[in-house]
Amino acid sequence: MKKIFLFFIFLICLIILIFAYKLSKLGNNINKSDDNNILNISSYEATIEVQIYSNKNTNKYVLKQKYLSPDIFKQEVIEPENIKGLTTTFDGTNLILENSLLSLKKLYENYNSLTRKFFKFKLLYR
Repeated sequence: MKKIFLFFIFLICLIILIFAYKLSKLGNNINKSDDNNILNISSYEATIEVQIYSNKNTNKYVLKQKYLSPDIFKQEVIEPENIKGLTTTFDGTNLILENSLLSLKKLYENYNSLTRKFFKFKLLYR
């Protein structure tokens, strides 16, 4: 009788834990309403850490990103030190690559952005 009682208590605790886990909002949970909010962002600023894995090694970068509506994107490399200060700016038509440490600047006029095509495709065919 005692074993059956302990089994039922264990079963009730397990069910409570499962329901609590399902109802909690832990982790990367995005609702459909959050998806609409993300698509309507007019600007943001973020510091991101990126790791690139290749066949021979792994490279880690720290980048500072900025976005202003409608089409202004800016990205600056913070780490590693050997390419620190490398800035990429896209203003909707022109792409500017700039290295502030070496005083170098390259302008690509009427740059056709691949990301713009991808995002338009993604938004149209959801």
